[in-house]
Amino acid sequence: MTNRENQIAALADLALRVCHMKPTKGPQISVRLLRIASCLAMLMPIFFTTQIAADQKPDKSEPKEEKKTEPFKITKLTQGMGLYAIGPVSPDKKSILLIAQKPGLAPNMYVMNIGDHSIRPPLTSLQWGVADPVWSPDGQSIAFAGFGETGSFPDIYVLSIKGGAPRQLTKNSFTDKEPAFTPDGKRILFTSDESPLPDAAFGILHVAVIPVTGGKPDFFTEDECSSIRPLMSADGKSVLLVKISDNSGRHSLWQYGLDGKAITDLTETRYARIRRVIPGGAGGSIVLWAQEQAEQQDNVYLFEPSVPRARELPEPDLPKVSPALSPDGKLIVFVGPGAIGSQLYLYDSTTDQIKQLTYKPANSHSPMFVSNTEILFGSNRDKENELYLLELNQPVDEKKKK
Repeated sequence: MTNRENQIAALADLALRVCHMKPTKGPQISVRLLRIASCLAMLMPIFFTTQIAADQKPDKSEPKEEKKTEPFKITKLTQGMGLYAIGPVSPDKKSILLIAQKPGLAPNMYVMNIGDHSIRPPLTSLQWGVADPVWSPDGQSIAFAGFGETGSFPDIYVLSIKGGAPRQLTKNSFTDKEPAFTPDGKRILFTSDESPLPDAAFGILHVAVIPVTGGKPDFFTEDECSSIRPLMSADGKSVLLVKISDNSGRHSLWQYGLDGKAITDLTETRYARIRRVIPGGAGGSIVLWAQEQAEQQDNVYLFEPSVPRARELPEPDLPKVSPALSPDGKLIVFVGPGAIGSQLYLYDSTTDQIKQLTYKPANSHSPMFVSNTEILFGSNRDKENELYLLELNQPVDEKKKK
């Protein structure tokens, strides 16, 4: 492992240790430490994506690699955006959420029209930033985790796409994050470190649920182990969430009913970490960004719930992070190390092949399909972090390029 990968592993272990500290009879953990734990948990996926290949510098003692032509047309869409992360596409496929960080400000949320690439003024202006934005099923509202004036703990907010100030749904001394709308759009599931168990260890996480109209949250899970990352299944009939073993710390993907009752443990103890779950893959599969062992590199897997069986994508020696799925479920774009920096790669389930999409020295992040042939991604390929469009239906003519 490189020095930076060791640092990343240490950071991940620190986050897990902080989140699972047991209560003591001594003084309580300070608000500052709680703030660190909250920030680590919210920013970890972005940190892994943007830093995975930062240590990969060219070896001057070896001949320089021949410059490769990028196979598809890439267009720069923004200037001075300060792109931080790319969020999901709206249900009507006409808009996409962006998180950008202007100089001296916290990351806040924007919406871009996919057709003409126009970007509205920021939807939020929270002092300490936002994370985890999701669309309501009708596309009229957005839920997200945000840090308010104090910045101590993230809370759940909901915002009308038509404008107006965000409504704060939770306000407490707990970390509330990772919101997900129920299929009827009336409730929001989210991860919280507030526990329904009176003697629960500090930092045990649960999935809670709150009406979109506001009110007191209820607990969706009440296990002694942590439950995180709720989302709807592809058919909208059940909830998928990740449980963390209290004994081993290993992650497992579970299926729950919309009533909060556990249905089945889908992956059991196969994975040490599950960082992202994407339903809707080819043949009903679920895309997992995960690690089988904590000391191993991140990879992408296709899990078939009906079997159940998981299959790692080809080229197992290539680390794979931040996957996104095409609307038809046949393609997966992900980030992996290149000769210099982190690059985009494409997996095609119809051929079972992986193709590298970008080569320009840079760090790319947050890829997201906006159609079956168009991928948005963030990159510093022109020095600053900006938004780019890659078009799979626009191959580059290498003869003309030369």
